[in-house]
Amino acid sequence: MNNEDEQPPYKKWFKLLFNAFHNDETAIEFLNDSPPVNFIKIINTKEEQLIKILSFLSNITNIVVWYWHKKDEPKIINRAVEYIDCNFKLDENIASTDLNERNRLANVKKQDKEWKMQKELVEKLNKDDTIFPGFRYLFKYNWVPADNVGANDLILTNGKGIFAIVETKRAKKTGRFFDKVKKKFVNTEPKIDKHKKSYAIYQAGVYKQKFIEQYKGTYKDKDDPSFDIIAIIGIGIGENNERWSFKPFDNQVCETLDRIYNKHASVKSSTYKWSINMSESSLSSVNSVNTNDGLS
Repeated sequence: MNNEDEQPPYKKWFKLLFNAFHNDETAIEFLNDSPPVNFIKIINTKEEQLIKILSFLSNITNIVVWYWHKKDEPKIINRAVEYIDCNFKLDENIASTDLNERNRLANVKKQDKEWKMQKELVEKLNKDDTIFPGFRYLFKYNWVPADNVGANDLILTNGKGIFAIVETKRAKKTGRFFDKVKKKFVNTEPKIDKHKKSYAIYQAGVYKQKFIEQYKGTYKDKDDPSFDIIAIIGIGIGENNERWSFKPFDNQVCETLDRIYNKHASVKSSTYKWSINMSESSLSSVNSVNTNDGLS
């Protein structure tokens, strides 16, 4: 373990913790390289031991296992995200990246209704009426994965290692029926098209997974500056600014930032039941994640 890992902000260990959350795992196995005591104190208190610790000593290695109950995951995420938001330094390259991507968004030729949704969402970042408290920066507009299959709408970030893959969708539809009294066709109240909503959430999950697999914890692409990726979530957005979470983990990160930034307005959320090449292992091994450029 190098000295940097033993000192705050403990970036390496947060990557491993969020990697476990991403894979729906409730345990992490450390082989000869476990987090410092002060790191676990970020999560555990004298009153509440959310993460339990087991230690096994053999002739050749010392194995440490962290495990937790699924019901305690929101509290763990809450404390981890709050620590990151309060203690991590803002990446010095994020302001220029944000400016470049906002300019790309503003200069799009095809300025349709969905583009207007995206533009409004980005313009409200860091304002009182934003639906993404804490996510102050536009990291990528119209990001295309390496396999060139489609393009993601927006990638937002707090500038401290937490990213949100966002898929916007005009999902409202208006029905028509014949009013026998008025003797004419009448439009019904707009309702969310469940298929479009599900597809937006599905897309957010797909692009989230592609982003994870492509960058593995450190964003570096061509001449762009590099950025550490500690946690990444997938969110779908409709016309009424309702957040649609890909998984409970994604919603929990959003709700933590809602609390930190005092956004008390109720934001409806739903979770899409989908799995994309998720690990079937019950342990997230420290050996299976490259924590220098590993991902959560």
